[in-house]
Amino acid sequence: MFTRKKIHIAILSACLVPTYTLATDLAPVEVTATKDTAQQITTDATTLLNSGNSETGTTLRQISGVDASRMGGHGVDLVIRGQSASQLNVLIDGAKIEGGCPNRMDPPTAYAEMSSFDEVTVVKGVNSVTYGSGGTGGTVLFERKAPTFEEGKPYNGEINIGGTNNGVTKDMNATISAGGDKGYIVLQGSKKSADNYTDGNGNEVESSYESQQGHIDLGWTPNENHELRLSYENTLVEDALFAGASMDSPKSDGTTTSLRYKGANISENIQNIEVDIYSSDVDHEMDNYTLRENTPGMKSLNITNVKTQGAKIQLTSMVGHTQLDYGIQFEGVDKISTLSNAASGQSMWYMWPDVKSETKSIFAESTSFFRDNQKVILGLRYDAYNADANAADLDGHSGGGTTNIASELYNATYSNNSTDTNTEQGNLNGLLRYERTLENEINLFAGLSRTHRYADATELFIAKGGTKNGNDISWVGNPDLNPEQHNQLDIGISQKSSSSNWSVSAYYDVVNDYILKDLGKNQTAYLKAHSGGVDNRTVYLNKDATIVGLEMSGNMKATQNITLGGNASLANGTNETDNRNLSNIAPLSGSVYAQYAGSNWDAGSRFNFATNQDSVNTDFNELETAGWSTLDLFGNYKINKNIKLSAGVDNLFDHAYYTYFNRTDATTGATYKVYEPGRVVWAKLNAKF
Repeated sequence: MFTRKKIHIAILSACLVPTYTLATDLAPVEVTATKDTAQQITTDATTLLNSGNSETGTTLRQISGVDASRMGGHGVDLVIRGQSASQLNVLIDGAKIEGGCPNRMDPPTAYAEMSSFDEVTVVKGVNSVTYGSGGTGGTVLFERKAPTFEEGKPYNGEINIGGTNNGVTKDMNATISAGGDKGYIVLQGSKKSADNYTDGNGNEVESSYESQQGHIDLGWTPNENHELRLSYENTLVEDALFAGASMDSPKSDGTTTSLRYKGANISENIQNIEVDIYSSDVDHEMDNYTLRENTPGMKSLNITNVKTQGAKIQLTSMVGHTQLDYGIQFEGVDKISTLSNAASGQSMWYMWPDVKSETKSIFAESTSFFRDNQKVILGLRYDAYNADANAADLDGHSGGGTTNIASELYNATYSNNSTDTNTEQGNLNGLLRYERTLENEINLFAGLSRTHRYADATELFIAKGGTKNGNDISWVGNPDLNPEQHNQLDIGISQKSSSSNWSVSAYYDVVNDYILKDLGKNQTAYLKAHSGGVDNRTVYLNKDATIVGLEMSGNMKATQNITLGGNASLANGTNETDNRNLSNIAPLSGSVYAQYAGSNWDAGSRFNFATNQDSVNTDFNELETAGWSTLDLFGNYKINKNIKLSAGVDNLFDHAYYTYFNRTDATTGATYKVYEPGRVVWAKLNAKF
C-alpha cells in the first residue's frame, strides 16, 4: 500500500534532487473557450469574482452547464450535466482533497478558495483519459501560475477587501510574491466572516460561517524548461450553519501538501514530463447542539477524518505527426466517521467504518494531427480499484445492550448481499474523438467515450440505522454495487473571432449500472422486508439510465465599447429500469448580460433565469421548482494603475427563489430546498503594489 509516510518521503526526496501573484483586475463577464471545442472552458478567477458572493461553488455557476447545490452559505456543491459528488473530478493544482462530511457539507470546492487561483478550467463530460479515474460528469481544474516580475522589481503584492449588506460582511485576501529567474516564493491568505443571509421573502437563512485560508508556494525555475514547486495549503472553516441539514459544523480543517514538476524538451524522445505528488488531510466535526438551540432528541456528534494521497507521472512524446501522452497514476483515500451520543459520550455508529480505497491506473492518449486542421484523439485507460470497510464487523455502539454493526445492517437491508465488505474491480476506459477547424475559425468536434465511475465510500459502506415516528430512516450503503459505465456521445460546434465567440454542444449518455440513491419503499424487490412502519431507508442500487442535454454560450462586441453575451443549458435524466425521472436534473437555465467598457471604468448587467422544473422524481419525494429570474448590476472604476474599486447589486429586485436541487436530510429523511439570497449590495477594493 502506498502509505502517507511514503508520500512525504517522496516529496522531501524530490526537493533534494538538483535538476503568485493573483491578477484581480475585474475583467468582462464573458467566459471564453481556450481550446477548439465547446466542451472545455477556461476562465480567469477574477471574472468569476465579479459578484457579491465569492464562495467557490457559487461563483462557478456562472459557467454554462455548471450548477451547484446549496445546503448553507459555505460548501455549495457542484453539479455538471446532472452529475455530482464523485462523478466529478476536482483537482486543486494537480492535487485532490476529499471532504469529511458524508452528507457533503464540505465538498472539495470548500477547500478551494477562488481568490487564491489564477484560472479555472471546466471540462464537461469526458474529452481526455489523462485527468484521472471517473470524471463521468466532468472535471474542474483549479490552477495557480508561477509569478512573473518586472525588471528591477523582484516582488509583487496585492490586497483585496470586500463587504456586503446581506450575508458575507467581511471578505479579505492578500498575496505577496518575490523571486527572479531561478525561483520564487508566494504567500497568500484569505479570511471571510459571513452572517446568515436574508432571502427574498425577508426570512433569515441559516448560512453563517467563519473561514480562513492560506498557502505558500516555493518554486525553483533553473531555466525556462523546468519548474519544481512545493506547496502547502490550509483551509479552516468554523461555526458553519446549514439550513439544509439537521446538523451544523463547528469545524472543518483541511490541509494539502503537494509537489509539482513540469519539464519541457527533456530529450529527443520525451518532449514533456509532468509529476504530481500530494497528500491531504481533513478533520470535520458536525453536531446538532453547539450552534443551535433546543434540539429535540439525542445530542448527536459526528467526527470524521479523511486522508487522501496520490501521485501521477505523465510523459509526452512526438511520433511523426502524433502526440502521445502516457503515464501512471495512484490515488488512495482513507475515511473514518463516528456518530456519537454527546450527552452520554457513547459512540453509536461507525458511519464510515474505516473505509480504505485505492485506485491504480495506467493511461495512454494519442493526438494525431492531419491536414486541413483535423485531429483524431484515441485514449485508453485501465483502472484497478479496491475498497474495504475495515471496521464493518465491529460494534459501533459502545454502551452495551445494543449492537450497531455495519455489516449486519447491510445484510439486513439487501436481499442478495454477498456479506463481503471488500470490493476489487478493474475496467478499461476508452475515448475516440475527432476535431476539425474549418474556414472562419469554425470548430467541430465529435467524441465517443466509455468511462467507469466507481462507487464511493458513502455509496458502498455508509451505515446508520434508525427510526423516527415508527418509520425506518436508516441510511445504508451497498457493498455489492457495480461501477457505473457511462457510454457518452458528445458533439459540438464553436467559432471564435476578434469580435465574437459562440458554441453549441450536445451530449447523450447511456449509463449501465447507474448508482441510484433511493428510498427502500420504492425498491422492495431488491430489499429484505421490514415489519411495521414506512420503509424510508436510504439505499443504493444499480440501475440503467440515460442523461441527455444541450449547452450554448456566446458573446459579441456590439460596438467598440459594448459587449453582449449569454449562455443556456438544459438536461434530461431517466431511470430506464424503473421508468422514472432521475433526481436533480436541470431545467432550461442560463444568463444574458451586457457590459460597457470605458477608458478606466466599466459597468454591466446580468439577467439570470431558470424555467419550471416539473420533471422530478416524485417517488423520492422530490419537489417541483417554479421558474425564476434575477437581475445583477456591477461596475468597476480604476482609480489609478494600482487601485480599483468594484461595486454592484445581486438580485436587484429581491426575488425569492430556490434552484431545482432537492436536499435530503440524512437524519430525518425529509426533502427540502434552501432559498437563495435576496438582494445583496456589495463593494470591493483591489490594491496592487
